[in-house]
Amino acid sequence: MDNDGLAAQPAPRPVPQPAQGAGVTPIAEAAGEPKGRGGGKPPKKRVNVWLFAAIVAGVLVIAGGASLIITQKLYQAPKKAGVTTSEAAEGPLKAYAKGSIAHLVTYASPRPIENIPFVDRDRKPLHLSDFKGQVVVLNVWATWCAPCRYEMPTLANLQRHYADRGVKVLPLSVDEDSKFEDVKSFIDVQEPLEVYADTTFSSPSKLGVSGMPATLIVDKQGRAVARLDGEASWDTPEVKALIDKLLAE
Repeated sequence: MDNDGLAAQPAPRPVPQPAQGAGVTPIAEAAGEPKGRGGGKPPKKRVNVWLFAAIVAGVLVIAGGASLIITQKLYQAPKKAGVTTSEAAEGPLKAYAKGSIAHLVTYASPRPIENIPFVDRDRKPLHLSDFKGQVVVLNVWATWCAPCRYEMPTLANLQRHYADRGVKVLPLSVDEDSKFEDVKSFIDVQEPLEVYADTTFSSPSKLGVSGMPATLIVDKQGRAVARLDGEASWDTPEVKALIDKLLAE
């Protein structure tokens, strides 16, 4: 014991210090640290990587969808407008493609048209050639086609305007046979139009019709001179000017 009556305390042991040099592995990179599937990245970073991938995938899907919609609209627009990639108003009738029939396709020269068969309201067999000698406005429609029903009164007005003047507005239904009575009921309130039906649905392919309504203008010689795919108002001055031109030929 010293003079204060306390036992002598041992000197503190020095804390070993790591040797400096290339052989020492830093603690942060200890060999015992577990490695994950993400190349040693901790779980939090691994989640962020997947979240980032999901966001990128979502953006790509949205962008792809938008691109598809735009492409579809660009492709469908000519069909709705009555103009294909290879057709437009041309020839002697192109000046009449304006106003309500601005999307009318006119031909440089008249084209032959299929002599399609159909029936009237009494199921009497008819052919398109039965109307040769008249200007025919052949409208392909169906009861389930809303634009077809909407434009039908304007076709009735056109026929009324040209009553007994060598113009035949021919609304050709392509409904199935079970809808024949519905066709008659609808047309009966569209005077003076008459009932005509192709219950075999063979005329659209023969006429090159891919959608409805579709209207073909046929001259007095039975040749197609123009067509319009889609809805239109058929009782306007521009339509009547076109019909008058064909009647005068």
